[in-house]
Amino acid sequence: MNVTGTWVNTKSSVLTITQHGNEIKGTFDSGVSDGCQVINAPVTGWVNGDRVAFAATYEIFGTVVAWVGQIKNEPGNPTMDAHFLHESDIPEGQEKENLWLSTRTGSDQFTKK
Repeated sequence: MNVTGTWVNTKSSVLTITQHGNEIKGTFDSGVSDGCQVINAPVTGWVNGDRVAFAATYEIFGTVVAWVGQIKNEPGNPTMDAHFLHESDIPEGQEKENLWLSTRTGSDQFTKK
């Protein structure tokens, strides 16, 4: 399965990727965390059959996000169910007390447009 194209999740985030072999490259624009700005974070990842893993970094916010999931390639309605880890920076002087705040987890579904 080729995942090249634009995928939109339930939070209106837009993932635009191109697949070359088993590697994917593209951009991710969050629908929730960038204050309604269009910030196309670079994405890199891999596809293995119908499984996918990709990561993005928002240098402006000091965050990295990684997703892993599986694609259901139903004719006319391909969807990707993915889980994510979102890692935010905690300033050096606050890590001892607040590092536990740095990681958020969740899941979402992307639909290919």
